[in-house]
Amino acid sequence: MFEADGRHRKQVGVVAGGGTWSELEAFWPAEELVRDPERYIPKIAACYKAAHPKGKEPSDRDMGSWRESVYAVATTLTDLKLGQVYVFVEYRVHPSMNPIDVVLAGGHPDGELSFAAIELKQWSEAERPDPSKARDGLCAQCRKAITGSLCNDCAVERVFAPCYGRHKKHPAMQVKDNLDALRRHHSMFDDRYVHLVGAAYLHNLTDEESQWISRVRPAADIPTFTARQPADLRKFLKSHFSPTADAEAAQKLLARHRSTSLLTSEVGAIVNGYTTFSLLEKQHEAVDGIMAEVRTPSPGAKKVYVVSGRAGTGKSLVALTVLGQALNEGADARFVSGGVASRENFKRGVRGKGKAFTTLNQIADKLGPNELDLLLCDEAHRLTERPMTGSFSMRRDAESSVSVIVSRAKVPVFFIDGDQRLFAEEIWSESALIDAIHELRAEVVPIRLDRALRAVGSSTYDTWVQRLLLGDPLPWNPDVGEDREPFELYYADSAAQMEKFLQSKLDAGLSTRMSAGMCWKWTDDMGTAPDVAPEEGWARPWNASDNHPTPGIPKRRFWATDPGGFGQIGCVHTAQGLEYEWGGVIMGPDLTWAADSWALDRQHVHSKAIRVRSDDELAERIRNAYGVLMTRSIRGTVLYSVDAATRQLFADLGVPRI
Repeated sequence: MFEADGRHRKQVGVVAGGGTWSELEAFWPAEELVRDPERYIPKIAACYKAAHPKGKEPSDRDMGSWRESVYAVATTLTDLKLGQVYVFVEYRVHPSMNPIDVVLAGGHPDGELSFAAIELKQWSEAERPDPSKARDGLCAQCRKAITGSLCNDCAVERVFAPCYGRHKKHPAMQVKDNLDALRRHHSMFDDRYVHLVGAAYLHNLTDEESQWISRVRPAADIPTFTARQPADLRKFLKSHFSPTADAEAAQKLLARHRSTSLLTSEVGAIVNGYTTFSLLEKQHEAVDGIMAEVRTPSPGAKKVYVVSGRAGTGKSLVALTVLGQALNEGADARFVSGGVASRENFKRGVRGKGKAFTTLNQIADKLGPNELDLLLCDEAHRLTERPMTGSFSMRRDAESSVSVIVSRAKVPVFFIDGDQRLFAEEIWSESALIDAIHELRAEVVPIRLDRALRAVGSSTYDTWVQRLLLGDPLPWNPDVGEDREPFELYYADSAAQMEKFLQSKLDAGLSTRMSAGMCWKWTDDMGTAPDVAPEEGWARPWNASDNHPTPGIPKRRFWATDPGGFGQIGCVHTAQGLEYEWGGVIMGPDLTWAADSWALDRQHVHSKAIRVRSDDELAERIRNAYGVLMTRSIRGTVLYSVDAATRQLFADLGVPRI
């Protein structure tokens, strides 16, 4: 339920979520908390009980923290004329997160949005870590140490808390965990267009002997303030928040957009209009522009939309969002794709609207000019010159694939990434597509998506992959300054090491796959023959075909999404257009690093790409293929090359080794 005060809405209760925490939404401007703190404590407690999986009441310790610690923060903000900054209590984005004591949301002095995660402690004492007092809370090595010495990590990252009689994490380390969780689960923090900082505040810690805790900084750029440092705390808050009244930051925080959702798991929600995915500005513009044309087609030349962008920029998300809006408004709309696997996975995820997903051959054979209101073509870079099968393809004067799409709908839309063309028959670059549309006397409306959504919104990783495969690699610096890289990248010295690491991710419940360049022959379609053999003593099968009878092994088109896919090695055919949380990429001998550039070896190319006659063009297509495989993951990627020099390149670039 909500309370309204004429200026904003305050959510003061939520529905319990069964076996997991619901979203606990207790938040108010700091000045309101200060004005009547006793009024808000019961409301926070009610939110806590409603959000708890079992409906439990908060503990006395929790109540005391809200009454004293939260009030102390709100009072400081109000004294600084920052009373309009919103204070979120026990905030979490995802059920797997530990709640954050306080998240502040407001405007930054530079005009952007600003957020701060604050860890609150009511400690009156904090002693240096000492194994002679207790071993609990120390790492396994320090607990077992005979000499009573501490490792480097425990010496800095632990505190002996007398009130607990054991060692606890240094509060700054808890802040670091909270910041990592926010970046992992909320796409707003992935995109790096907002300010996010953190600090620990021990408002009861006046004991002079305990002040050492603020002089130790186990996590870079995360300060710890005590009751004896009010000026430092005030300086921190004033440097990150402005007195401008603006509720936008609070609204963005409430959106709780989960950047780690898989697109295939959300297809039904996207098409039906209630997804947790957020659209960025350019994506909103694309959806709004296309839908405006669907509702009221412009007079004159037909408008054909060409939406371009690199892998992971949200092309399929835009296509599915537009499809859903059009269908829900009663338009006759269809979705086709140059990729079979992605189209069939999307179709499977939409109940009741699967007929909207069809093939280009069906469109060509069964529909006449402008019979559809809207026709969306995803992965246009994978289209052949003409539809490949069916009666339509038998006609020698058959239309091109582009002509079919442009002619059959009042509003045609192409989604394309020229860097994902892989084989000789995939002829449609962005420029060739636009030229073909112009030859049909239609108007081209270009839309460029330039922000990464996949890889937790990491523009750094997207750029790193692009520059790597262009032969102009950049160093990988995942933890520079406050702007910590949310995507995880590693390399392995063996395929076995890579598999072991990824198995741990799979065991943790994360979707995980291994893929490889097509450098090994495909001897059967059952998903059992160990064809992929990058090193002695380790070999795994390619993914199976669509018509195999082997139990427990997914069909080819569902390799990336069905349980059991981790047991086979995927290729560009089965991975392109889809995604998973963790991915391993095996680079074969077809593309290796030598003399500061990529070297192609044709004899190890065992795909249709071998039909490309030019070595330069073939090398580009092979690089494109590896680019596709490297950009399937939304959380992290592990790279392994059979070539020692290529592995050394990864090491020289600063990629951590597993």
